[in-house]
Amino acid sequence: MNWRPVGDQERIQSLDIMRGIAIFGILLVNMKSFSGPDSPIRALSYEYFDEPYNVWTNVLLEFFVQGNFITMFSFLFGFGIVLMAERAKAKNMRFVPVFLRRQFVLLLFGILHVLFFWYGDILIMYAIVGLFMLIFYRLNKKVLIITGFVLITLYSLFMTTLTYDYWTSGAALSYQSAQNEFNEQEIFQSIEVYSEGTYLEIMKERIREWGDLNRYFLFFIAGLLPMFLFGAYAAKKRTFTNKELWKIWLLTLILGPGSKIFAVIFFPSKGEDWRYETAMSWGYEFGGAMMSIFYISSIVLLYRSGRYKRLFNYFQFTGRMAFTNYLTQSIIATTIFYSYGLGLYGEFGPFVGVIFACVIFAIQVLFSKWWIERYYMGPLEWVWRSLTYGRKQRLKRQEISNV
Repeated sequence: MNWRPVGDQERIQSLDIMRGIAIFGILLVNMKSFSGPDSPIRALSYEYFDEPYNVWTNVLLEFFVQGNFITMFSFLFGFGIVLMAERAKAKNMRFVPVFLRRQFVLLLFGILHVLFFWYGDILIMYAIVGLFMLIFYRLNKKVLIITGFVLITLYSLFMTTLTYDYWTSGAALSYQSAQNEFNEQEIFQSIEVYSEGTYLEIMKERIREWGDLNRYFLFFIAGLLPMFLFGAYAAKKRTFTNKELWKIWLLTLILGPGSKIFAVIFFPSKGEDWRYETAMSWGYEFGGAMMSIFYISSIVLLYRSGRYKRLFNYFQFTGRMAFTNYLTQSIIATTIFYSYGLGLYGEFGPFVGVIFACVIFAIQVLFSKWWIERYYMGPLEWVWRSLTYGRKQRLKRQEISNV
């Protein structure tokens, strides 16, 4: 019996919609790193782009977007792993060998992404965290959700405590001037390389930045794994009544926005004492996870209500080829901002970055709609699935579809 990817009739539309929305949220966050040296800018004790419209754009992105969509995509990955395992069992096929091949191909895509396009890749992390799911995917759904909640709570408390201790010990303020000077040098070096350097110089800088970003590799795994577990729980439960969804919505409204709002409240104290950075740490780690579930429950409730159907359909098209859209976002954005393209790196703050993100995503929506009407899956999805299943997958539709 052949084991193949899901067909049109087997797809869960709400999952495709979530993928499309998550891809947009990820682009909004990533645009700050595409367009400039976001990591050292975030590490400064002051606002690098200090115009009021840029400051407030940053604050709004931190609250509504930062940490909320990478976790949503992690949830969807976990959901997909359980679906894949269930389909293999139903067809009496071996799940693990195909899954390992799938993760290996994903890892290769991630490595190529880092080498040739952008250091902020998440595919390598997803490939590795997915392997950890081989330990968990068979567990009872109750065990999955309890384990996930315990892990995300302990991890968030650990990271927040580290931040609090660093600031209350006096170390943060003692080294603040030296840290600012170091980060300013990093910003200058990054802008010089990406806006004026050769492709080889940019590649070297990209690899160095990837190494810096992933120094705390195990921490990233600990932060993402709980969302994989939540997704696996949802896939095993599968059916949620509206009453259950409203309870989840209310709980995560309190835990998500309720956790992230403190960073907004304490924003005026940034660089002065422990309050802002500690609130940011808790808000990003725990608040981001809870915000993603708040968004997920909101999307499902709105989808079931029948409202905004046309808008959701557009997100569904981008979600059906989320892998292609994620990687092409890097190709488009780096071509705009790096020296081998328009060389605009470091020229714009977060406000203009949001405009760029919206324009790029709008183009992707239109292209995704056009493509999915003619093909069963995105071009890079086709490559990924063909390599995963060990044979060339069907791509072109016989006639234009009105999906």
